[in-house]
Amino acid sequence: MASEGIRLTNLWKRYGEVAAVKGINLTVEKGEFVTLLGPSGSGKTTTLRMIAGLEVPDEGVIEIQGRPVSGKGKPVPAYKRNMGMVFQSYAVWPHKTVYENIAFPLKIKNIGGTDERKRVERMMELVELPVSAYAERYPAQLSGGQQQRVALARALVADPDVILYDEPLSNLDARLRDSMRILLRRIHNELNVTAVYVTHDQIEAMVLSDRVCVMNHGEIIQEGTPRELYDRPTHLFVAEFVGQANVLQVELTDASGMLRLAGGMGLRVTEIGDGASGKQRNLIIRHHQVHLLTADDRAPDNVFEGTVDEADFLGDRVRYSLRISENCILISEVPARPGLPVPGDRVRVWLPAESCIVI
Repeated sequence: MASEGIRLTNLWKRYGEVAAVKGINLTVEKGEFVTLLGPSGSGKTTTLRMIAGLEVPDEGVIEIQGRPVSGKGKPVPAYKRNMGMVFQSYAVWPHKTVYENIAFPLKIKNIGGTDERKRVERMMELVELPVSAYAERYPAQLSGGQQQRVALARALVADPDVILYDEPLSNLDARLRDSMRILLRRIHNELNVTAVYVTHDQIEAMVLSDRVCVMNHGEIIQEGTPRELYDRPTHLFVAEFVGQANVLQVELTDASGMLRLAGGMGLRVTEIGDGASGKQRNLIIRHHQVHLLTADDRAPDNVFEGTVDEADFLGDRVRYSLRISENCILISEVPARPGLPVPGDRVRVWLPAESCIVI
């Protein structure tokens, strides 16, 4: 069994009568990259700040490397928790050079001379800021992406037990976010530092994480690998927040896997959970799993006829709004290619039984 990096036990944080974090429990293994994913107000940043020591929990225990830092006796102050933190706002000192910014945590620990220089230079190379070109520059001479690389190097230079990321890419443009995601994952794979990352961006969570915890209203709704959350959400909020999905109200007709859609249409699924007949449920199917069939295509079941209401060209794909009945509209995304249907065309639509999730 892997050793624990972080353990949160029954963690609560209230602001007046509002509970921002409601008794969450979470274990992050040593070397694991875990993301807290959720909308504004979900409690993810408050949780991160409690781990960092910037907020004090009202109840519960925080342990780092098996050592209580909050909730058992006197809390360990933030500067003694051996953590690095990367903020959304970069938080680099404008009056210090790149080298001086990165070296600052080492000076606090009285690490200087050759050891300091070697560590700073290694971190600069790791974040792809060549020493010869950037060591003597000031933050005002850097782009936003370069400033965030300085902040990342500074957080890692003192060999922390844990690194915390508070939405570090949200101030960057789309192209820079893509390149920084790749860099962050590569650095994590190389250094293997226990990491907790906070974001509202599902793509960041999917690309970076070993495990994702989806939060809402101060609670962890579901946790798992990115693929588990995407393929098998257990909560409607998770299904709609992680990836794009059609949500249809259905009624279970029996325990054999047969459902009834709006308008009385029958549909078969491979998993229905609790099979109580007559119970209202939600059927989830991702946009890319709604297939358009040609006249010659055959499918085993769940084939419906419909009409194309809208077709939006998105470059590499086309997004369709398909009217299956008066009360049933499905969104489908298919790769762009010649000969695809246009608004007003009649189409055959296939919903694979194994792609249908009943919640």
